[in-house]
Amino acid sequence: FTDRMVGRGPGQFVGLANYEYIIGWPDFTEMVVRTVLITIVAVGLKTVIGLILATSLNQDFRGRDVLRGIFMLPWILPTYIIVLVWRWIFDGQTGLLNQVLMSWGLIENNIPFLAKPASAVAALIFVMVWKGYPFYALTFLAGMQTISAELYDAAKVDGAGRLARFRFITLPGLQQIMGVVILLSTIWTMNSLEIPMLLTGGGPSNATEVFPLLTYHLAMQNFRLGEGAALPIMMLPIVALLVLGVASYMDKEATE
Repeated sequence: FTDRMVGRGPGQFVGLANYEYIIGWPDFTEMVVRTVLITIVAVGLKTVIGLILATSLNQDFRGRDVLRGIFMLPWILPTYIIVLVWRWIFDGQTGLLNQVLMSWGLIENNIPFLAKPASAVAALIFVMVWKGYPFYALTFLAGMQTISAELYDAAKVDGAGRLARFRFITLPGLQQIMGVVILLSTIWTMNSLEIPMLLTGGGPSNATEVFPLLTYHLAMQNFRLGEGAALPIMMLPIVALLVLGVASYMDKEATE
């Protein structure tokens, strides 16, 4: 509620002026919608990939433990390292992805993936999913191992196929775990700063400017501490509504 700026003392009380400034920002609504959509898509993809991977790793096969360790690497490695590697892969000049596509004859000229709005958003979501899917897979795998094998054996005797067993035994058994994981990931993804800041910096043309990044730009780059502190408070109801929506949906699914 103050106009405090770096190097200018404690600042003066300005009431709701900081909130009016943010609401009046031309791209504020677009930024909110963008943040919510990126969060929904990223969390959805992490859920699907985590389920597929956990189901695969829950089978008995040679080298299973080694594969489990390999698939956990994105979650274990520092975010800084992961983002820099993917930034190099997506680079429009010397990136590995361009080199592979050109060697396969799929493109003739380099594509600036991080310099185009659509591909930059796709790259941001991809890296978020890459970093987060091991948490889903590991948690779902732990949940699957608590489900009694007798249920699967009985279902096999009754003639249930693999898909039916997954739908009627595995998914209900993971319902509560999925709810907790999705809630946590929704909060973490929506508040993620490192990945968008290191990968795109909010560009191009603010196409990947999500609200944690805008908060950073206001407070740390523009030195507008008042607006930088007001933005997270404004976003709190949006985060709460999204979390409540996920929680109510999971609760509804659990009671059906």
